[in-house]
Amino acid sequence: MKNKFFKFVLILSLLLNFSFLGAVGYTHYKRSHPPVAASLSSDPRTSYLFQELSLKPEQLKLFQQKASSFHDLLSKNRQEVGQLRKSLIGFLRADNLDQRAIDATITQINSRQQDTQKMVVAHMLEFKSLLNKDQQKKFLDLVEGAMAKRNEVASPACP
Repeated sequence: MKNKFFKFVLILSLLLNFSFLGAVGYTHYKRSHPPVAASLSSDPRTSYLFQELSLKPEQLKLFQQKASSFHDLLSKNRQEVGQLRKSLIGFLRADNLDQRAIDATITQINSRQQDTQKMVVAHMLEFKSLLNKDQQKKFLDLVEGAMAKRNEVASPACP
């Protein structure tokens, strides 16, 4: 009786461990392989945008060209911020804190994030300039809706 119980517990433990390892592996894979900007039309978010705005083929082609270089720059900025955050954690781990280095790293992170925000706004304005008035209104409505959803997720209402 004890043997069967221990075998069952062992098998259950192995299944849980493999499930956990699979989930960790999948999460790591998804984080290390972001969607490729060159295949924008296969990205459900941009496909939805293209459909919602009823882009003409020439608008679509132009947007895809501009978006590719934009996403490359955005990815580069994200990587730089990630590296800065890693170095910040390194400074925080040190036994003797270097407050100047911590402050300088925070300043650099803020600067990169501000640069990124400016790039996003400039990209949105450039994209907006390629649209007619009706498309512009739809585009800004979609952006506003996405921002509202993001704010709800980031700071849910208190009960």
